[in-house]
Amino acid sequence: MNNVTSALHGSAIKPDLHVNLKAGITGALVLAPFALAAAVVATEENWETLPVTTVIANRTETDLSKVGSAVSILDVDALDQEGIRHLDDALRFVPGVISESISGQRGSGSSLLLRGTITSHAHVRVDGVRLTGANISTSSFLGGSNLNGLSRIEILRGPQSALYGGDAIGGVIGLYSKKGTGEPGGRLRVEGGSFDSFSTLLELQGRIDQFSYALSLGYETTQNDLPNNAFEQFSTSLRLDYGVNDVLNIGLTLRAFDSDFRRPDYSDPEFSRNADDDTRSILATLFADLKVNEIWTSRLTLGIYDEEYGSQTYDSPNYYETDGRKLATYWDNTIRWNDRHTTVTGAVYEETDYSYASLFFGLTEDSRTSSQYGFYLNHTWDATEALTLNGGARWEDYDTYGDEATWRFSAAYRVDRTNTKFRSSVGKGFRPPSFIELHGFGGGSDFDLLAEESIGWDVGVDQEFCDGQYAINVTYFDNDIENLIDSVWDPDTFTSIYFNVPGTTRTNGIEVAASGHWLDDRLHAVLSYTWLDQKLSGQPANSAGLRVNSNITTALDAGFSIVYLDSRPWTGDTLDAYTLANLHATYAINQNVALNARVTNLFDENFAYYSGFGEIYPGRGRGIFAGLTILW
Repeated sequence: MNNVTSALHGSAIKPDLHVNLKAGITGALVLAPFALAAAVVATEENWETLPVTTVIANRTETDLSKVGSAVSILDVDALDQEGIRHLDDALRFVPGVISESISGQRGSGSSLLLRGTITSHAHVRVDGVRLTGANISTSSFLGGSNLNGLSRIEILRGPQSALYGGDAIGGVIGLYSKKGTGEPGGRLRVEGGSFDSFSTLLELQGRIDQFSYALSLGYETTQNDLPNNAFEQFSTSLRLDYGVNDVLNIGLTLRAFDSDFRRPDYSDPEFSRNADDDTRSILATLFADLKVNEIWTSRLTLGIYDEEYGSQTYDSPNYYETDGRKLATYWDNTIRWNDRHTTVTGAVYEETDYSYASLFFGLTEDSRTSSQYGFYLNHTWDATEALTLNGGARWEDYDTYGDEATWRFSAAYRVDRTNTKFRSSVGKGFRPPSFIELHGFGGGSDFDLLAEESIGWDVGVDQEFCDGQYAINVTYFDNDIENLIDSVWDPDTFTSIYFNVPGTTRTNGIEVAASGHWLDDRLHAVLSYTWLDQKLSGQPANSAGLRVNSNITTALDAGFSIVYLDSRPWTGDTLDAYTLANLHATYAINQNVALNARVTNLFDENFAYYSGFGEIYPGRGRGIFAGLTILW
């Protein structure tokens, strides 16, 4: 049977590449050494030929029909065609996922809430390198990231620390760079519209003999829909691949952005200037794939991630800045013993440097270095033609607090006669305490904290109808978290006191996804819905997303999307429910020139991202955008 998850979230991946270069990052200086390093870089799986497989579910290419965990795949080319250009917007159409701004309009930080957990429970990886960590927050990365240069996004839900280590209590998000293919070519897109918005994207990609490349350079600016709320960003994405011979591939990836976000004082009715937030993010990897023999392939990945964040308050000397840098080495091995047995095993080493400085309550600053290493093993067994079993374990040691052992099991049972798949999974997740949680916001405290741990399980069914024309999957999940880390504010010392919450904190609910296609595959619809029975604070009980796209003629492509978020508490107040509707259309004048248009918040819905202590931060009103795309 065709896999339901693929039908819901994937389509054939088209060759392409996106990258953005920031003049402020001194793009030429950044790109030059990486281009010279092309001779020592590695390739990853050819996504263009694997539309019904997943890598994130088992750390190796696996047929989706044999996966017992809940996994979704988003095709970035399809998202781009539908006018979805930013990471947080894309994730809103995945069941079990809420991706939402935490402090304002385009450019502000975002939350990533998986299955009712919080952002620190989400493990984020880009090209195989973990961005998250005890001392590195992903809110700025999530809020600022666009989809340039990506081929697809994979979302693996539920505790997955046995595969990926710390922070994977709610699940894992994987972003994968696009590989250049075919004859050399390119694309230039220019777009402008409401809120004094302007963006441009240049893409170059192709393959020459054994060498392939994909590069995107882009720029984005907007004044948003409030006074003193401007956002400006330059971003870059690059992937280089070289096939040395039949058994060795080497390659390189680079993703970077430099952004400036102005935050108005939303307690002031005039939204006067309050602060500027600067974020610079760079991730680079070198990787190599080696086919050792007929059954054993090995991959070595070297990665570096650096994120600098600074916030300067206007008319005040107050500032806050952080710098997190991670060096990572991953050695992953896949052994396909025969048609029924596959083992994935490997080792990891990460070192993180973290520093911060603040002048809000007197000068406080500190810096620390932490490291971790570990080993994992995961095995997949096709017990019968219909039943696939999977299990694994992991051990990691953190120099900041100790070691941790985790495990996972999953099963998938297929009934080909009815195009049905039953699946279930169970696993252990954990999150080590951060430096701030252990030592306070000044390093002067010593909170005796245990790592957060969880046992989570889910059961689900995937069903296709009418030879795959319709598909639906339904999942029930439950996640019990022990030693949840929380804090209270001490007004005497102007600091937070961190502690482990006694007992068990539970999140549970139901995820639903459905899809359909009609008119000889010219009309597509994808629906996602999440109901949270128990969840951590600040989350809605109901959320949903709908995407509809149609090839109306050979030249005209159009559709709409709808996002719904239920009312939810936020810092003592309640944010009202809202529904946002968006339109998109593309008209091809000829093979090389196309016009595109989109409308966001079509009905000019009045909604807010933040409400607390008498302050409200509204979302953007209706936006109308139009642009031109040139292909060659």
